[in-house]
Amino acid sequence: MLEDSHRIIRNCTGPEKIFRRQIDGWWLGLCIGVRKGERLPFPSDAQRVKFMDGTIFNSDPWRVTHLELLALSKQGDHVLAEPRRIVGIAMEYANFGLDWLSNECLLKTEPTLSVLNRLDLSMLTTD
Repeated sequence: MLEDSHRIIRNCTGPEKIFRRQIDGWWLGLCIGVRKGERLPFPSDAQRVKFMDGTIFNSDPWRVTHLELLALSKQGDHVLAEPRRIVGIAMEYANFGLDWLSNECLLKTEPTLSVLNRLDLSMLTTD
């Protein structure tokens, strides 16, 4: 199921598609997972999907800070010494969000409109 979600994100990435880059789809999945408070771990490390090689963090360094803050809020300051765990936590949230996106929105005829219609307005605001 997770491999299907990641395949769907890859198919929705590029010019004239819903996401310009895979990281944009993954980041939306991460945000949805965090907002809904749901994580979906891979059953094993062998099933992890490598979708980026880290160069995206050079062009968007703010993402590193966000991932560190997320991990810090969930695991405490000791996690900052474990970059793989920081990414692992983010991947679990993103996996949930990607699964949600693929099931609820991206297989529709008008995926962009479907995403906007399916996102709960309360997910986009903070209280």
